[in-house]
Amino acid sequence: MDARAINKSMALQLIVMRIHIFSVILIVLITSGCVSSRKHDAALQELADTKQSLAGAESEIDMKRKELAQMKLQLDSAGKELVDLQIKRQDLQQELQESRLQIEMLREVEYETQRRNEIYAQFVERLQSMIDAGQLSVNIRNGRIVIELPNNVLFDSGRAELNQEGREALTQVANILIQFQDRRFQVEGHTDNNPISSAVYPSNWELSTARALAVVHLLIDANVDPTHLSAAGFGEYQPKVENETPEGRQLNRRIEIVMLPNLDILSNEIPKLEQ
Repeated sequence: MDARAINKSMALQLIVMRIHIFSVILIVLITSGCVSSRKHDAALQELADTKQSLAGAESEIDMKRKELAQMKLQLDSAGKELVDLQIKRQDLQQELQESRLQIEMLREVEYETQRRNEIYAQFVERLQSMIDAGQLSVNIRNGRIVIELPNNVLFDSGRAELNQEGREALTQVANILIQFQDRRFQVEGHTDNNPISSAVYPSNWELSTARALAVVHLLIDANVDPTHLSAAGFGEYQPKVENETPEGRQLNRRIEIVMLPNLDILSNEIPKLEQ
């Protein structure tokens, strides 16, 4: 209730008190027979006028009460609208933050892609003589730079010891890898689907892994940071081509040195699962 309504209410209370007092006095005077007829009529008229004023005041107060009730409804509605606007504002701020993060991520991905392409161009330039000699190839596969060396350049059939040609070729590759201290490389061994079973290599899994490890050890001996290296053997299960022909099987017998992507650009946040 505002100040004007409070003042009106207090005035009404004073009027009511005056009417009560005046009525009591009038009754006392009438019963005592101490007033004249003219004064009696005047007193009655004043009482009627006071009652009329009281009725008008009550009507005005009722109107003010209705106005206050309407204002309260409007304020409640405005409060709800304000809450809704605050929620929408928070949602928009969240969306804006997510958009900024996505833009930043896209920039990092774009930079990583540009950097990968620059490194690829350097690999091709510095290994061009070996590429021309058929000792290796450099490609981009599934977004990753892959240096591929045929097994016949590195190993004798069924063995995991590097031959002299392979050691020389890998030493040249190592001299290039050590120039990229911010990159990690995985050496991957692959075979064809011809089964192997020996005391040393019970299956192609062991043979492909042993060959990958042999390459890793040579790279470390050539001063490549061991913390930037890893080894994996895939056996015959990631062929480049079908194993139906001798030529196809020869292509599948290979070592790949893969430059791993920069995983720092990926978020560490655990995604929320839908219920």
